[in-house]
Amino acid sequence: MRLDATYLAWVDLSGTGLPPEEVAARVKDRARIFASPGPQFGPGGDSWLRFNFATPRPILEEALDRLDDAFRDIRG
Repeated sequence: MRLDATYLAWVDLSGTGLPPEEVAARVKDRARIFASPGPQFGPGGDSWLRFNFATPRPILEEALDRLDDAFRDIRG
């Protein structure tokens, strides 16, 4: 969907095949990114994380590279 003036992204990470706890740990520990866990916003958010990307583009690009690296081992 096209985003209009937002800096929050809800990302469904169920496609990783990993339990939500493992996904959250990889994002936090490997990618060194703080993301808000979906369940804190209500039921049905187990596989979702909310990312705030209100940051300069170079920092965002570096964070996205770290996130990519955090899940590199499970890509086919």
